[in-house]
Amino acid sequence: MKKIMVILGCTAILLSACGKKDEDKKTQEAGTEITQSTPTAELENIGSEENAQEAVYFEDDFTKKVAGDTAKFKTEFKKFNEAQKYYFCAAFAMGAMSVAKPITASAMVNYFLGLGVNKYNVGINDENYLAFNAGKNTFLHESIVNVILKDKICEDIINEAADYAVETNKSVAELDKRGQIEVEKVVKYIQKQK
Repeated sequence: MKKIMVILGCTAILLSACGKKDEDKKTQEAGTEITQSTPTAELENIGSEENAQEAVYFEDDFTKKVAGDTAKFKTEFKKFNEAQKYYFCAAFAMGAMSVAKPITASAMVNYFLGLGVNKYNVGINDENYLAFNAGKNTFLHESIVNVILKDKICEDIINEAADYAVETNKSVAELDKRGQIEVEKVVKYIQKQK
């Protein structure tokens, strides 16, 4: 349960990363400094206490449609395919984790997204990003958050993906590597929205 909450917080950090300054990674080559900026470095920077800011949520089509109604939420959530449900829950989990442990949450972003690719053989695309974005924006409606937590909707989905990673002998490093690609996609989608 604690691991899941950590992972969920990471997703929230990712979502609140929009518009934040990239952190430069410095390497030494032949006595000169070369600086590169990566989405992963940006996400890691978000978890630092000095950069901690409240997440900004925007009403999307899904959250507008359910409008805080738990029955509507359950109906609309059932319409998602399995991968969409996972990415919704990954974003929700990261949001929840970012409230509790922002630094830990930022470290788990790649891992969470890598779990999704591993389990469903599909990463962030147009339809999965819509679900991911809806999961992030769910925090606009406390009643929806409460039903997700009470019914363990996302906890069960994330646990299934984590169990599958164990069954398929995927290392954390491999999942992290797969997730880095997905983080870059999420950042691009977020930038398009601005």
